Amino acid sequence: IVPTTTFAGVLGFALGGPWIWLGMATFPVLLILDLVLPRDLAVRRISMPWLVDGALYAHCLFIIAVWVLFVMSVANGSNLLNGPDAAWSIGGSIATLAWLSAVPNLPVAHELMHRRHWFPRRVAQLVSTFYGDPNRDIAHVKGHHLDLDTPADSDTAYRGEIIYTFIFRASYGAYSEAIKGEAQRLRRLGLSPWSWRNRTYQEVALLALVPALCGYFAGNVAAGVAVASMVIAKALVEAFNYFQHYGLQRMPGAPIGIQHAWNHMGAIARPIGVEITNHINHHLDGHTPFYALKPEPEAPQMPSLFVCFLSGILFPPLWFSLIAKPRLAEWDRKFASEAERKLAAEANRRAGWV
Repeated sequence: IVPTTTFAGVLGFALGGPWIWLGMATFPVLLILDLVLPRDLAVRRISMPWLVDGALYAHCLFIIAVWVLFVMSVANGSNLLNGPDAAWSIGGSIATLAWLSAVPNLPVAHELMHRRHWFPRRVAQLVSTFYGDPNRDIAHVKGHHLDLDTPADSDTAYRGEIIYTFIFRASYGAYSEAIKGEAQRLRRLGLSPWSWRNRTYQEVALLALVPALCGYFAGNVAAGVAVASMVIAKALVEAFNYFQHYGLQRMPGAPIGIQHAWNHMGAIARPIGVEITNHINHHLDGHTPFYALKPEPEAPQMPSLFVCFLSGILFPPLWFSLIAKPRLAEWDRKFASEAERKLAAEANRRAGWV
């Protein structure tokens, strides 16, 4: 599912014309399938791990090809960004680039940034550029995985917080924590935070390189499309992130338990998310490869991630009244420890829910 979804974008830009929307068209297809198919609680039985890893790296090649073929489609005239039909072409280009640069790109990058070898982590840095956050692994691995569900974690949405404010707060947190993390790493090595080895320089260079190359080979409008796509992809990444730990509570420093993440076990959400939606099992051991994660049906569950996403984006009152509040009330009653219930009660008060 992952490389096939990304390849739809490759094919769309290769064909040009109205086909540039093909990559974006995968979203409603995946949404409908995730709604109609039953929940997937099956344990994966993978006898050839190299083969499923190959699917991840195939995606990485395809997402680069999506951007290359976008530039080529503009340069050869099959994707007109100027003229009477420019709005349609610009809209389709941004929609496809932003969607595929966020999903399934983030889940693939997330899996690779957790690997121990330097090569997959570098690949993750490269493909994370397309959603505007090449150094996301620093804040994620060294911050979120330690501080999840506490006030110190910018990736945990507060009770009552809407998705739009969270996107900005989480983005600021990811960038600032990555910069601080690099400075701390260099100081531990006895180097200045301004050392050329600081990965922040790489982040800035990579973020500038994508629109610069688009502008050089396809013109200023293409550069603008690239910037818009990366910004929207970053917003989509944080929007999906919003639902992973929404409103959950944990005492700072307390052990991570089965109750500290929401799980979205849709038959499509699991594979297109590279098992990132099988979430608490991942947090219990971040180095477990995605195909070895075991579903936890007794852990806190959410409905379809696609439903959560659309309701949170389009109808926040429905998200709160029909999904967030009832699920959190169940979490407080069924999953929370005594200390966490006290934190939850205070969070409910701050949110104005009591």
